[in-house]
Amino acid sequence: MNTRPLVVITTRLPPQVCGIGTYSWLLHQHWPGDVSSAQFLAVDGAIESAAELDFPNVTEFNANPAKLSRALDRIGAADLLLHYAGRAYHRYGCPIWLPSVLVRWRAKFRSTRLLVFFHELPGNLPVTSRHYWIDMCNRRVIRKLSKIADAVVTNTSEHAKKLEQISGRADIHWLPVPSNIPATAMSSAPRVRTEFVIFGLPFGRWQTLQLFDAEIRSWQESGHLTRVHLIGPRDQKFDARSDQLINGWRNPNIVMRHGMLPAADISKLVTRAQFGLSNATVENWSKSTVFMAFASHGCAVVSKTRSETAPLRFAVTPDEVATMSDVDLGERTKTLRQWYEQHAHWNVIARKISALFPDKVTQTAVV
Repeated sequence: MNTRPLVVITTRLPPQVCGIGTYSWLLHQHWPGDVSSAQFLAVDGAIESAAELDFPNVTEFNANPAKLSRALDRIGAADLLLHYAGRAYHRYGCPIWLPSVLVRWRAKFRSTRLLVFFHELPGNLPVTSRHYWIDMCNRRVIRKLSKIADAVVTNTSEHAKKLEQISGRADIHWLPVPSNIPATAMSSAPRVRTEFVIFGLPFGRWQTLQLFDAEIRSWQESGHLTRVHLIGPRDQKFDARSDQLINGWRNPNIVMRHGMLPAADISKLVTRAQFGLSNATVENWSKSTVFMAFASHGCAVVSKTRSETAPLRFAVTPDEVATMSDVDLGERTKTLRQWYEQHAHWNVIARKISALFPDKVTQTAVV
């Protein structure tokens, strides 16, 4: 029987706005077994998060190696899940101190097990880029973390290939990211066929508006679109760019700018509207929480990406928005939702990630 506590090193937990922090908390909520004694070591905001989540076991370490080391020593032997993104633990994306802290802890407590989830990876930048050497540093950190980890997981097949190249490991796992909007407002009421949803971060919303600008104009002219719900945090730069596109439409007043909303309110809107516009591609759909929110709510995903493999083959093309019957549309969204429940639901993903912890403790590598 495993008596080691689960320890999660993460970024910033709710109520702070951070995708990785939210992911780590929702994963914990669906983790198999009793995890009431789990410990969260977050970069900051521990007091606010403990109060908001009604979970006292949150400690902040302020991206400080000494504080993290003391917190790990206080806990002792544990199963550790590290949610990694370079900029989460270092201003410029190169926390060179992190592997050595974990090596020292594992050497002190031999029965520990370490799993690293890489949420983000460095890009392929030219040597002339001012970020080139920072990314090289980040690659070195990633290589060291991969070397000392018992298991490594990420969120796209492209990331898995890149991790193999960086780390030299051949046993990289990848799993899709579930929806961070619980389907709490599901209803049997018919959807509004002419209502569309665009949500996410400001850049993603602007990118999606750009992608579908011509189609939105056409749908509006033909009467197939009467309302667009824009949901997500505001940003002066990208909101101005989005407004410039919107103001070129025949009737800009069809747009409802909701800003930030509680998850329950987003669920209501995604349950009400028939279509969700997505900029997901073959390379990144598996890390798109927006795509997964549409899928989990049975909201038809409109995508310009064509694929013969699931789940993108269950999306709706822009041409089908106006031509697909309600019956066929219902079947398409039902199939997509079934795929989500079987392959990307939090219970499924939490079970698969927890199973990556090895049955036996391995020797910690020295880096």
